[in-house]
Amino acid sequence: MTLFRTALLASATLAGLAAAPALAQTAAPAAPAANADQGLEDILVTARRRVESIQDTPVAVSAISPATLANAAAPDIRDLVGRTPNLVIDAVNAGPSAAAIAIRGISFEDIEKSFDPAVGVLIDGVYLGTNTGQLLDFFDFQKIEVLRGPQGTLFGRNTTAGVINIERTKPTGVLGAKIQGTVGNYGRRDLRTVINLPKIGDALSLKGFWLHNESGDFYNNVTLGKDYGGRRYDNYGLTARLELGDFDATVTYERVNENTEIDQSATSRTGVDLICLQVPVPGVGLIRPTGIPNAQCDRNTGDDLYTTFSNVPGFARNDGDNVTINANYKLGSVTLTSVTGWRSSVETVRQDFDSTSINFFDTRREQTYRQFSQELRASGEVGEAINYVVGGYYFNSNYTLDQTTFFGPFLQAAAGLPAQGGNRVNHTGKSAALFADVVVKLAEGLNLTVGGRYTWDTKRISNDIFKTGIPALIATPSAKWKQFTPKASLDYKFSDDVLGYASYSRGYRAGGFNGRAQTLSSANTPYNPEKVDSYELGLKTEFLEDRVTLNIAGFYTKYKDKQEEVVRAAPPPAGQETIVSNAASATIKGLEAEFRARATDELTLNGSLGLLDAKYDSFPTLIGAAIVDVSGRKLRRTPDVSASFGFDYVLPVGPGDLMLAASYRYVSSYQTTIVGAFGNPQANDPRGLAGARNVVDASLGYRFDVGGTKIRMSVFGRNLTDDRGLNSTLPVAGLFTFSAARPPRTYGAELGVEF
Repeated sequence: MTLFRTALLASATLAGLAAAPALAQTAAPAAPAANADQGLEDILVTARRRVESIQDTPVAVSAISPATLANAAAPDIRDLVGRTPNLVIDAVNAGPSAAAIAIRGISFEDIEKSFDPAVGVLIDGVYLGTNTGQLLDFFDFQKIEVLRGPQGTLFGRNTTAGVINIERTKPTGVLGAKIQGTVGNYGRRDLRTVINLPKIGDALSLKGFWLHNESGDFYNNVTLGKDYGGRRYDNYGLTARLELGDFDATVTYERVNENTEIDQSATSRTGVDLICLQVPVPGVGLIRPTGIPNAQCDRNTGDDLYTTFSNVPGFARNDGDNVTINANYKLGSVTLTSVTGWRSSVETVRQDFDSTSINFFDTRREQTYRQFSQELRASGEVGEAINYVVGGYYFNSNYTLDQTTFFGPFLQAAAGLPAQGGNRVNHTGKSAALFADVVVKLAEGLNLTVGGRYTWDTKRISNDIFKTGIPALIATPSAKWKQFTPKASLDYKFSDDVLGYASYSRGYRAGGFNGRAQTLSSANTPYNPEKVDSYELGLKTEFLEDRVTLNIAGFYTKYKDKQEEVVRAAPPPAGQETIVSNAASATIKGLEAEFRARATDELTLNGSLGLLDAKYDSFPTLIGAAIVDVSGRKLRRTPDVSASFGFDYVLPVGPGDLMLAASYRYVSSYQTTIVGAFGNPQANDPRGLAGARNVVDASLGYRFDVGGTKIRMSVFGRNLTDDRGLNSTLPVAGLFTFSAARPPRTYGAELGVEF
């Protein structure tokens, strides 16, 4: 850290040295630049733990260039939506940088850390074990890949939907810096800094980085009398790279400090939610015994979402430390790889879940999380016919929760609840796996890939229900599971520019326990693993002298023992609890297409299309005293259509380049809750329907060099049509309902210096 602080202080001095030509070197780009007389650049991916061209990889993978995303002006992970077929990413405002990510209709959004995400997000090969922290800012990244479909062999359990694989830039060993500042509406102020120091000796390179982001937000809280929902986020650290002949190791330490205001919209309805209860009083008329003002009930899910009433200032604070170690050693024809990850966080979250100006239901959650992971791999070739990756994986996590629930006067009087409830949880999860993936050349252009992973999972939990300390009310269950997840594919090169493939793969998400269970029965009862079997056909093509690529994939997925989280009523003193059960089975099928085209030397086009058909096969659930199959409901975050079209235009003007970039992204409507509609259990609650979104982004910039220093100036607009609407909704056990809105139009300007 001393070195890092010194590097930051040195940035002013480095700016004065910018005229030296030797300083103009920076981190290598994600892919080689295209030659003006050739076609598109060759994008290299690691979707199979091997470095290979995306056009030669028989996997449905999207690779987004960081340079392309930079035109969206300091984007975060949500900017992948629309650019990647059948991908949905929504923010979850119940936790710091929490995300609900769905790929091909498979998702999980609860921020409780005893639950495992369905989409694996990896940074430098390290899997993030919870949904919190997944809403990443794309800062200092050189590679972003989205692998669609279950990745149960090489990437492991809890990747039933797919993987988002992100890689940071490495230290260059050459003195240089990249500094970028952003200002925008809603109080946005960003500073991004990367400083590379000269190589020490012939082996050691160092890089310091710092991201600072602060912004206001778009909620107008009339109870608190101000806009609410702002964020202050800092991510800084140091990376060291050691190169000794055939040995190469990169170590990154990073610190995260986040302080976010949490607000949400009141969407409770009369006759549906207890908080909006109306009763007749003779001579007076209808009154609301909870004391809620009429204007805070029966609101629509349009523009009303942006006016809020929460009387308890919500916040999420997170302080985290992360260490990642990547090491490679070439031993003859074999490459040995070690990926070590350690992550730690301390969180405090306060949230007014009833979202109104009355004291009804709010919580304070204090949480700690630790995870350690270790992966060892060996890769290489046997002769000219066999290419392999084999390895082992270990993961260990520990999570503690101290939750206090505050009940308002009405719930205390009408339901017999105490002023405060809550529970204390200590949860441990362990996983170990062995895996192998082998590519066999059967004939010229014809390859067979077979692989498998055997996983052992153990979870145990201690849940002190109601924080009584009474042994009879402390649940201490444990459970074990094991699963084999195979994969097989056949690919054939019809020509140098056409690759076809067919594949089968299985994904597996571990079972577990409900960390917020409020009854002994639910606290002691585990939910079991879910399984996904996916069949896929794909075609990857290049034509017009490699100036156009078009990739198409079709898939058919069977989803068994689907884990569904449901908030239900619970007896006093709890009031409600979250449970997860293997409640459903489903069939999901779809079609995906992506293209890139270099129309001229100055103009590059890109686009994508995703079509999705997702249906429950069965979904038995308890309604009243009867079990009812509610398979008529829609799966969450399964839009029928997602599409995008964009372009980058670079025109030499004067001493530099004028850059124009724009994109249009469309996502059709989809459900954000699986709670049934009032009076119609076969339908989703209509308040959870997120309307179709049409998002237009654009930027105009100019870049030029001065004495070896690259300068870039730009203005940008995001969601230029101000397409507003619903982001998510959660009805809570008939007590209340709250929602979140998606961001409105934003705009700003950037100035960047690189040398």
